[in-house]
Amino acid sequence: MKLLGIMFSFCMMFNSIAQELQYPELNVTPRASDRIKLELKDEKQNLDSSFLPIQLSAVATLVAGGMSSSEIKEDKEDEGGDKAPLLAMGVGLGWLGATVWASMKYRPYKTAYNKLKGFKGTSLRDRLTLERLAEEEINNLRSIGKKMRYLSVASNLIASGVLLENVEPKTDANMMAATSALVSLAPLFFKTHWEKVGNEQAKYKKKIFSPVAIIPVTHEPFQMKKAVGLNLMYQF
Repeated sequence: MKLLGIMFSFCMMFNSIAQELQYPELNVTPRASDRIKLELKDEKQNLDSSFLPIQLSAVATLVAGGMSSSEIKEDKEDEGGDKAPLLAMGVGLGWLGATVWASMKYRPYKTAYNKLKGFKGTSLRDRLTLERLAEEEINNLRSIGKKMRYLSVASNLIASGVLLENVEPKTDANMMAATSALVSLAPLFFKTHWEKVGNEQAKYKKKIFSPVAIIPVTHEPFQMKKAVGLNLMYQF
């Protein structure tokens, strides 16, 4: 009887854990809604640092375009090569303007917080809705940050490549265009703050399952069962 009681207690404990793991959004620390609140305080500072690699790339492209205006190959002028400096300066100014504006005016975490603070319910359904909507906001920003980096690399690299094709070789303008092409890759190596927050939140959520990962599971000859209870297992 005592053994049966112990086994019953273990089953109840594992069943309780399984029920909690159905809603990892409510068990992660900090929760997604709390993380959005935490990000409000230093949002401007974090944006400034996030955009530095993009701005450095934009400045290099802008300077390369300005230096190349009088160094276009003669045989390329009739083919529209004289427009290459304008293209480079336009790309550089565009990214500088966009990132400066975002640093000064764009506050996505504040917007997300204002959108979510209207949820006042205390039921499981209400709390789950709040956390899932908060996760959507965090993940959307992570996606925007990643797209910005790759779009910056592509546009600045193309503009620099067009300059290299149309500028006289062995000139300062040509060297600057080559430098601009190299610097345009900088955003590849520095994630935006939005991406870091999204990745960290996903990592915290994944850790919710760690205690269960070491629970012994039942093996069969050709497969591993996955079920709620003693045989519970989550894979990532």
